[in-house]
Amino acid sequence: MEKRYTIHEVAQMFHITTNKIRFYEKKGILHPQRDMENNYRYFTEDDLLKLQAVLVYRMMNIPIEDVKDMMDHYERENILNHFHGQWKCINDEIHRLHLIQDCLEGMMDTVYDCTVLNGNGLSGKLLSFAHNMENLYQIKNNWKDRWNFDDWAQSYDASVQKNVGRLGIYKNYEQVLDTAYHEAVKDKSTHQKVLEIGVGTGNLAKRFLSSGYDLIGIDQSREMLNVAKKKLPHLRLRLGEFLKIPYGNNTFDLIVSTYAFHHLRDEEKRIAINEMVRVLRKNGRIVLGDLMFENDIKKEEIYSTLAHEELAEIEDEYYSNIHMLRETFSRYDMHLRFIKIDTLNYIVVVESF
Repeated sequence: MEKRYTIHEVAQMFHITTNKIRFYEKKGILHPQRDMENNYRYFTEDDLLKLQAVLVYRMMNIPIEDVKDMMDHYERENILNHFHGQWKCINDEIHRLHLIQDCLEGMMDTVYDCTVLNGNGLSGKLLSFAHNMENLYQIKNNWKDRWNFDDWAQSYDASVQKNVGRLGIYKNYEQVLDTAYHEAVKDKSTHQKVLEIGVGTGNLAKRFLSSGYDLIGIDQSREMLNVAKKKLPHLRLRLGEFLKIPYGNNTFDLIVSTYAFHHLRDEEKRIAINEMVRVLRKNGRIVLGDLMFENDIKKEEIYSTLAHEELAEIEDEYYSNIHMLRETFSRYDMHLRFIKIDTLNYIVVVESF
């Protein structure tokens, strides 16, 4: 006969109150049976397993509605969708709290250094910190995927093969990826921990995995992650983006990215550079393969040769200015060199001086 447990036995077993168990029953997550004689609830081994899962999910702060949906539709893809959603929520909150912490630190130093607390001088400085924090928060959280990569994910590789677009930006796609890979691993052992930002369908990641590197790929598109995982079952993937990298300081030896950085405006690029430097270990290396201009003069020269439709294709995105990138990285005592692949495709390699 199947073993049965009373609500009090279950509560003692999991160190929770009986009210919590009744709450999960009321929400339709638990479905205990009733004794035919006394109408008391009783729980089976399957109920205990379900309750154990519920408690784990709640410990991860997953909303109760999401927990119910996970239990009602216990399929791999649905569970992953909820986990990815919670991962993003937690990462967003971590970044928000870090902004507040950095703001408070600046405010405290200002108050410590201030000899006169009264007057507009101190108040103005403190308000400046708050305004800067709010501005940074808005930039980090207002980026939108205007290109709808979720819809593009299934056909992305085919688009690259066809070299779609008037500019033909993918004509040297394989060369860009090969060069980015070789520049990243040059003089580096396979013990390096690698982060790829904008992993897409996994075409660059495949090169690292084939050589035995420990790589984690992040992308803001859930569908891109699905395609990459299907192609490369052993590839570790997470939701993530340039502006809020979901990892702690000094985590990676190598950071790589191809065909992703040009989806950021200049102010967003500066924040992304700060994020990459933050998670990069000492003596680490950053390699970006993307659509770029060497400087404003070169940009104007190229513009003068393009048709209206080709200019519109460029203006739909935010090609990098290598001169601006060099200046920004130099603030972190990092040296930038570049390799020209063709008119618009470049490889940028960044390391400490």
